Amino acid sequence: MHTHVHSLSINAYMQHQASGGAASQGRRILAHIEQRGGDWSIGELAHALHLDKSAVSARVHELLHDTDALIACPRRKDKVSGILVRPVALAANAGKGA
Repeated sequence: MHTHVHSLSINAYMQHQASGGAASQGRRILAHIEQRGGDWSIGELAHALHLDKSAVSARVHELLHDTDALIACPRRKDKVSGILVRPVALAANAGKGA
């Protein structure tokens, strides 16, 4: 499926990547999970870190698929919204009851 994204959105994304903002958000997410342990949903991370869900979603996707720093965990209800989610945990905690 191909979608058309407005050039301003692409430019904003590229500027965010180039400025180091995305990397900083990724480090914040990893540090939060490392400090507190367990598994976290996008909504829970956004709430705890005071970030937009869309930003957390993008960083979690990168950390899951580009860097393999996170792993997907079994589905459960989100502690903030109550909806069924697929939380993530640190890849280093795989098999350790994350």
